[in-house]
Amino acid sequence: MTILYAVIVLALAVVVIIERRALRIKAQRRWWFTILLWVVAAAMLILPVWQKGGQQYLISGLFIAAVIVLLTLWRQGLTEFAVINGMLATRAFSGLTGYMLTETPDKPLAITFYGGSVRVTTLHLLASADEVRTFLKKHAPQIKPLREAPGER
Repeated sequence: MTILYAVIVLALAVVVIIERRALRIKAQRRWWFTILLWVVAAAMLILPVWQKGGQQYLISGLFIAAVIVLLTLWRQGLTEFAVINGMLATRAFSGLTGYMLTETPDKPLAITFYGGSVRVTTLHLLASADEVRTFLKKHAPQIKPLREAPGER
């Protein structure tokens, strides 16, 4: 079982590294969620030692903590082929039809992607509106900029 845990953590680490290298425009991190996960990971490291559990209990705690830490390293943003909103929420540009940018002076640029009239995701990007428009024109020309959300007309 320990070997299986090691293989899973290694595979997840490889996926996180590939994902981080693929990101071209990063989204703002949700720090409150990241800190919450770090607290849970720390608890999973401390509890087995504090409760004086057996070796398997310690290994399980280490595995869970490692997976949680790797999940906190996962970033949201735009790649050359997709919108990454989470581990299980990657949307290829081919499935999207439009996007709407919302600029506010004191917050990061918000971009909302649509598939038809359905809102797919909203990200707060760490880039300017011009950078995002240029990026999307180059890598996803089929996605059209929208002035208002579909269905609000």
